[in-house]
Amino acid sequence: MVKPAIAFLSGCLLVAWLPQLPAWYWLLTLFPLIIIAWHRSNWTVLTFVVALVWTSTQAHLRLDNQLDPSIQGQDILVTGFIDSLPHHNDQRVRFEFKPENHNIKLPEKIRLSWYYPPELVPQANEKWQLLVRLKVPQGMANPGGFDYESWLFQQKIGATGYIRQSDLNQKLQSASIFSINHWRSALIAKMSATLEHSPHLALIEGLAVGNRDRMISAQWETLRQTGTSHLLAISGLHIGLAAALGFFAIKTIWRMRSQQLLKLSDRQAGAIGGLLLAIFYALLAGLSIPTQRALVMVTVVMLSIFIKRRIEPLQVLSLSLILVLFIDPFAVLAVGFWLSFAAVLSILYVAQYRQPARKWLWLHIHLWIAVALTPLLLLFFRETSLIAPLANLVAVPVVSFLIVPLLLVTMALLSIDIPLAVWLLDFTERLLSILWWYLDFLARSPLSVWQTPVFSVGLLCLSVIGILILLAPRGWPLRWLGAVLLLPIFFYSPNRPGPAEVWFTLLDVGQGLSAVIQTQHHTLVFDTGPAFGEFDTGSAVVVPFLRYHGVQQLDMLMISHADNDHIGGADAVLAAYPTKQILSSDPDKLTGSKPCLQGQSWQWDYVQFEIFHPAVNQSGTRNDLSCVLKITSPYGSILLTGDIERRAEIELVRKYAQQLSADIIVAPHHAVAAHRLLLLLNRYHLALFYSPVAFKTVITFRLPK
Repeated sequence: MVKPAIAFLSGCLLVAWLPQLPAWYWLLTLFPLIIIAWHRSNWTVLTFVVALVWTSTQAHLRLDNQLDPSIQGQDILVTGFIDSLPHHNDQRVRFEFKPENHNIKLPEKIRLSWYYPPELVPQANEKWQLLVRLKVPQGMANPGGFDYESWLFQQKIGATGYIRQSDLNQKLQSASIFSINHWRSALIAKMSATLEHSPHLALIEGLAVGNRDRMISAQWETLRQTGTSHLLAISGLHIGLAAALGFFAIKTIWRMRSQQLLKLSDRQAGAIGGLLLAIFYALLAGLSIPTQRALVMVTVVMLSIFIKRRIEPLQVLSLSLILVLFIDPFAVLAVGFWLSFAAVLSILYVAQYRQPARKWLWLHIHLWIAVALTPLLLLFFRETSLIAPLANLVAVPVVSFLIVPLLLVTMALLSIDIPLAVWLLDFTERLLSILWWYLDFLARSPLSVWQTPVFSVGLLCLSVIGILILLAPRGWPLRWLGAVLLLPIFFYSPNRPGPAEVWFTLLDVGQGLSAVIQTQHHTLVFDTGPAFGEFDTGSAVVVPFLRYHGVQQLDMLMISHADNDHIGGADAVLAAYPTKQILSSDPDKLTGSKPCLQGQSWQWDYVQFEIFHPAVNQSGTRNDLSCVLKITSPYGSILLTGDIERRAEIELVRKYAQQLSADIIVAPHHAVAAHRLLLLLNRYHLALFYSPVAFKTVITFRLPK
């Protein structure tokens, strides 16, 4: 079973990594190979080819389910059901929506935002009529950043959009009391009423019903620094724990029966109880994709117990892998998929080959999981928590054996309004507050997180081999070689520009601007993009990019002007990175900032930096006073113009004329201003011209011949 599982995984990965999907007719040519492999009982080849065909088919179906670009941006009246728990903030409510049959072909699931919604906001599983404006799935494309488009693809969301303000928006039908999300919403409302003023309400909701919308950035930061974020994602640990609780509880009760019932042994009854409790918890969590994966694994284990068949743990894991990927071939795109299976595999490896003493088994497994997952954590997140072993040593047993069981009982009692549930919920909150104090204490350690730049898959493979050698049974020769193979990860240094070279990256921040300029030993960030409510491109785009490239500190942050689409992410960048100098045309808007002024210049690593605008005591609009920076190296030059307008353009060209010529120009994103600037500078020299604009914004240039 192990080889077919690896083959199936390889087939799914191959399709996921293809630059272009094979056409339908190419898939048909693989069917003879399937028949041949079947007749020859070559299960490895068979599962590989089946995975290729199945994953490609699913990919085609998902792409066909996406929004037709021809209706993008049009107002469409749709009816359908709210398919998720709505996420509320001060100005917006966001949810997933399943349209019913329409004359227009629409995706099966879309993600909608309603800005400034009415008092009667949509609730889970209600039927609504909405006037919407949709667009095809799209995300920001930046190295190191979150791949939103890939996430939408994994979630089978075929379009995103927003709800137009209209009298046509109305609720058509209330939610069914039998729907999962309606049930979850009711439990959330009851928990909110009981723990209204508790700072840990968001954590309780996350652990109980998988709702993490109330989580604030400070709480996520504590979980990140302590390596305990996995505790809030209801997946393998939680579903497996629920199954174990159900198994042992029913098994114990079954042993105390006076007569045999249904001819079931205590282990068979326990397997049924474990599976039912796991399903109950999975439903509480909203049957999210990670929860579904965990439920598949638990089902395989409980089924093997029920049929009284001894199956090796590795065989169970292999079968679970095949079933998970058959249900969702693109689980391979999810980080949680790799971490969950790697964690289980490391547990099996340690238990079978290391064979620690029973009283130290938990500690050994805990420590070796931390070691085994480090390369994957560094690959996916470019950081790992150094205090995670200390944090998880306490947090995992407390959450597993106290908080989660209490919450499962509490949710069952709360759903039928038994008063004891309120006391249990309050007790659980107090218990969680003690645990949170401990985690918060650890998170304040200055050495809590170790970060590394992006490294190659080859380096990952080398580190995995090193870990396998380290985990080898006692007496294995050359075990010290495992530690040697791990050293490259700890001493890996990213590439940097050479002397007099410049690396210039214009980041994708939508309607706004952010650019990173790197020389051999220095880094400058020019603008940080916008912020919208809880989202800002500083933390979502700029900081991940800098971490991706191993930047440890900023030599300068330059904010061209204080409009939101240029300064919105500045606070997040400054919070994440020590910054030697801050320059801005609006220095009052940033603590520690100094004005950028015409005539300022400096040299880094044989690269010249010069500010052309604004002049001392110059007056004008905020846009017109934008910092204008030119970067010159022996290999080329770059001109960044902020959002200057007509007055500043004319003045710049009059004063500096040919000095403004550059190989790369990042012009204002105002269409008219950008057009004029290009016409003015085109007479001198121009190689590349960039205008940072939002989706669907078109700028037309007519250049003189």
